[in-house]
Amino acid sequence: MISVVIPLYNKEAFIAETIGSVLAQTFTEFEIIVVNDGSTDASLAKVMAIADPRVKVISIENAGVSVARNMGIDAAQTDWVSFLDGDDWWGPTFLEETVKAISTYPEHKLFASGRSRVFKQVVDRYEHEFLPPDGETAPVNYFEVISKFLPVINASNAVIHKSLFATAGYFRAGQRKHEDHDLWMRLGVGQEVIFTNNNLSFYRKTEANTASLAPFSATDFHDFLSTMVSVKEKITTVEQGYFNRYYSKYVPLVYLQYYGQYSKQDNDQVFSQIRKLLSGSSLLKAEAIRILPLKWFYPWYKKRKA
Repeated sequence: MISVVIPLYNKEAFIAETIGSVLAQTFTEFEIIVVNDGSTDASLAKVMAIADPRVKVISIENAGVSVARNMGIDAAQTDWVSFLDGDDWWGPTFLEETVKAISTYPEHKLFASGRSRVFKQVVDRYEHEFLPPDGETAPVNYFEVISKFLPVINASNAVIHKSLFATAGYFRAGQRKHEDHDLWMRLGVGQEVIFTNNNLSFYRKTEANTASLAPFSATDFHDFLSTMVSVKEKITTVEQGYFNRYYSKYVPLVYLQYYGQYSKQDNDQVFSQIRKLLSGSSLLKAEAIRILPLKWFYPWYKKRKA
């Protein structure tokens, strides 16, 4: 049996379709835990209109998606937890194929499937040279994948053994940006991801994604960096090489994008973590960004790349 955690905040146009995609699964041994995060539209009414005993509802005052997901984890009555955002959906065999993978790899605790971003005019399937061949299931290394591309895990394509949260921790409450990536990095320590390369999870991108478009606050960036510092110390030497390729590019660019919005005190705190993480030319780049008046550069660079 699998617990499906759906955080819900003002998704009245989509939540019935999201839940319907779970109820239509060919594998039927699941519970659905909808955590209504203080919705102010008709989202809750849409959920309450679904007459299925497998759908359970927890209502809380608005506290953010991390708190909602964490409450769902704690409420889960099974050993396996999956997440599905309130405007995403699954193909009908998502759970069946994941359960088959769990049976094939019984010693593993972290599973994910192929996924697609769905825009108004196009569907963009997640592809990567390190994934197993199309239609196959195999282990992949989280850190090897992110050394070249986006993570194999997102908030709507993974099934995770509940015991992992006891060791890796939960979603970071209050973090608005990259709260999911923050957790995926921690889950990837000592864990291969068993990846089923079938297009089974669908991430809606037709609506403005306020979390992804939000500025990276100094607090969130500091915490994200501190997670990377901690993870770096726990992974293998080979994985450290992969991880270094990721953050050596990512950190200076993100710092360039947002440092102009930070106070001096915030910059000092963020940079204290950058120094723990970067070295060599990557650290020199970050130091140059911090010292030189480059606040104008990122908008120009982004426009040039568009």
